[in-house]
Amino acid sequence: MIVKLENYHGKYKIVSLALNQTVREELLKDEIEFVYISENDIRLYPEDVVVSKDKNIIEKLRNAHDYDVYELWENGKFSEYYDDSSLDNYFFVTGKCNSNCVMCPSPDISRQKGRNTSVDTLIEIAKHIPTDAPHLTITGGEPFMVGPDIFRFLEFLRAKFECTDFLLLTNGRIFAVDSYVERFVEKSPKNSIVAIPIHGSTANIHDMITQSNGSFNQTKIGIKKLLKAGIHVELRIVVNRLNKDDIHNIAQMISDELSEVDYVSIMAMEMTGSARVNQDKVWISYVDAAQVAEDAALVLIENGIDVKLYNFPLCTVKKEYWTLCEKSISPDKVRYAETCENCKMRNACGGVFAGTMSMEKGELRAII
Repeated sequence: MIVKLENYHGKYKIVSLALNQTVREELLKDEIEFVYISENDIRLYPEDVVVSKDKNIIEKLRNAHDYDVYELWENGKFSEYYDDSSLDNYFFVTGKCNSNCVMCPSPDISRQKGRNTSVDTLIEIAKHIPTDAPHLTITGGEPFMVGPDIFRFLEFLRAKFECTDFLLLTNGRIFAVDSYVERFVEKSPKNSIVAIPIHGSTANIHDMITQSNGSFNQTKIGIKKLLKAGIHVELRIVVNRLNKDDIHNIAQMISDELSEVDYVSIMAMEMTGSARVNQDKVWISYVDAAQVAEDAALVLIENGIDVKLYNFPLCTVKKEYWTLCEKSISPDKVRYAETCENCKMRNACGGVFAGTMSMEKGELRAII
């Protein structure tokens, strides 16, 4: 949610949201900056100044939640960062990445010149998030592109969120460096899992997709070092035209060399950013992607490795694999086709990425 608080012209800051007196008093006691929504105005605390009297904005924000976290910009723009009712909250560390995957849903310019969120800002956001948050994701870009200062942020999360599950999305290359593994073990939240993509069973395929020589070897070394250090690891396989004939081999390699991972997620693409630009190189139909994903899933299951299927509409997957399918697409990105309205499995189906809907050419069908 984004609104404009017309009477605010101060500095950029992070604030919590309070909708009732009890939460208001609690945040005052905790010395947390927040915005309080009353029936007549919107006030910024602890200053106790009115930043808006717009009835439409008041009505919108009263549909939000206590303890939601917002960014308040110098021009009064008030944009949501954390939704206390959602399990899909994340810290965005940087848009930069040291790989340049051809099917990345972010554009090239973001990976090269993307913005960083300062570690101080990340910590300030974390200060506003309640300690009982069930799940938080740390993502980018490649989060470790901000350098060793990221460990200061991880250390803060470890100290504050004792019961929160954390998912760290990374290409894993930095963990080929022993000192980063050692510091991650020491500083990261206890309930963390590191999610790392594997794009091929060989350096030729993996490095062709990442467009970064040496990335395959660095990634494999990093994964093995994390596993040896006792860190929980999820591996991700994004099915595309460049690796579709290698998916079985990737699953076999994981079974042979990386079987200690917690689970493997096999994923359909989000067709935005570089993926959209390179669609002729990378796009594969859902049905074709599901076919190789099912084969790989069977290999992994037969070797005792848990598997999840992400971003696949149920109608494109064989029924016996439905139990592996996750509703993985964020609510603001998920879309359903017109034919889905009559599908008896619609509520159980994860749908399609908004950016991928135009690529779908009649594959989706109602399950009656």
